[in-house]
Amino acid sequence: MAIGNPLGLQSSVTCGIISAVNRNITDSTNKSFTVIQTDAAINSGNSGGALVNSEGKVIGINTLKLSGNGIEGMGFAIPINNTKDIYSQLIQYNKVKRPYIGITGIDVDERTAKIYKLSVGVYIKSVENFSPAQKAGISTGDVIIEMDGKKVNTVNEINEIKNSHQIGDTISLKINRNGEEKEISITLSEQP
Repeated sequence: MAIGNPLGLQSSVTCGIISAVNRNITDSTNKSFTVIQTDAAINSGNSGGALVNSEGKVIGINTLKLSGNGIEGMGFAIPINNTKDIYSQLIQYNKVKRPYIGITGIDVDERTAKIYKLSVGVYIKSVENFSPAQKAGISTGDVIIEMDGKKVNTVNEINEIKNSHQIGDTISLKINRNGEEKEISITLSEQP
């Protein structure tokens, strides 16, 4: 059952079945999620509500749905175990603390790399002032090719590695700057 307040209708409940657990999806902003898929209607206003099982136990937090021609009954919830860190931080700090690097990047695949004579990885489009990235010496035009010893090809991969660390952790990056590879250490700060 999905519980929420769609269209301001308080305590609305929809029912359905779980089609999949640990389903990987990407939203319109290219952010990846591992979710529970359900055909219980997730309408605007249900997002953030509880997805409960037949025993009344909360198993997920309603998050999003797919919509469009030919799409019906595809709702998604974040598994409750993935929210424990978030709700404990909300209780403790009244906010969620996330690790922060301070860059915006563009995925560079093999085709793009050949055209622009870059390395495959993540091209640094901008570096925020006073960010860990700026303090570590990362510059616009650098291409991150490894993070924590793992090859990275997408911004999502960088975010996954970053989010597996704590604020204050130091991580290693390998970048390509003007055709030369360089190792950089960066200390994650709290996202402003």
